[in-house]
Amino acid sequence: MTTGGDAEGDDEGQTTAQVAELPPELLDIFKSLAENNQIVFKSQQIDDPELPFLEKQQLARESFEKNRENFLIRFGGYLSVRQLSSFQDLATREPIKSDESLEEMCLLLEDFKRKLSTRAVCIKNRRYRAMQQLLEKGEYFSEHEMMQRAPDLYQELVGQYLTEAEKKARDSYDVKNTSFSGILMHSLEKQQRDELLEESAKEHDDEASPSDPPPPDFEVPVACQKQWGGFDDEPVACSTSKSSQAVNVSKISKISTPEFYNPGERELLRNEFLSMMKERFLSGEDKDFDYSAVDDNAQLDDLKQIEQDEEDAYFEDSDDEEEMIEQAREEKEASSEDELDIYMRHLSNHHSLQN
Repeated sequence: MTTGGDAEGDDEGQTTAQVAELPPELLDIFKSLAENNQIVFKSQQIDDPELPFLEKQQLARESFEKNRENFLIRFGGYLSVRQLSSFQDLATREPIKSDESLEEMCLLLEDFKRKLSTRAVCIKNRRYRAMQQLLEKGEYFSEHEMMQRAPDLYQELVGQYLTEAEKKARDSYDVKNTSFSGILMHSLEKQQRDELLEESAKEHDDEASPSDPPPPDFEVPVACQKQWGGFDDEPVACSTSKSSQAVNVSKISKISTPEFYNPGERELLRNEFLSMMKERFLSGEDKDFDYSAVDDNAQLDDLKQIEQDEEDAYFEDSDDEEEMIEQAREEKEASSEDELDIYMRHLSNHHSLQN
């Protein structure tokens, strides 16, 4: 006979087994929800301390185990496309409880995915609009500001091709009309930039330095040991002097890099740098920029473009529907013609019509 205590222990064992059997993708969803500070897991007073992370995670899991449909209604708006796909693959399975609807859960999942897709397009358009405004103002995408945000990229595409006079003009500023704090900040920024570039150059030199030991002195290259069409004992004109090679290298190293590039080529590199910085901004890679002020700013929406997009989407859906109807009609006609052809062929082969 099973006592009440034994039954309670069995229920707890089943609950523990159910939690343990949850896939890691679902546990990651509970963890992600617990990390989101915008979610209110239960009502609290203003002075109440914030719920611990593990308690939030447990509340999310309990909500899922109680009713998956209600869990999706409550937390679905905070899930990513990947998490929604994981939920659809792992959580919309049998057995379905009496107070759950599989059809409703599938509709909710599709609606959340559609909203995320629309949100992504909206954010992309808002960032592009904000970038246009920043370009008009000029400060954020000025050479100095972009150089501060990406000193390595700037040095690779622009900085190393500047002459000393151009570098001096770039780093100059109006000392008389600049405050002491401004002068100090300018000096600190330049010092940090120079140190960073020096470290990057040192790392690059370490990676580029050959690990193989240098060749022995006066070793004749294989290509110079024998010439095509010559005799085996014929002397070959090939310099093996180390001093001559050293002189040539020293001459090359003393040539100023900007002399190898004309103004047009340097302008192309500068434009490439600007394009890459624009792409970084649109992709959300500028760490010190407050993207929430752009992504959630409805004033950056182009209402005319939104209306045009909705109109295009409406007509596109209408065209798709008309194409499907037309295709179905053509298939039906083709099927009818095939049956008629079969009947006429069978009729023409009838013995009564044969001569």
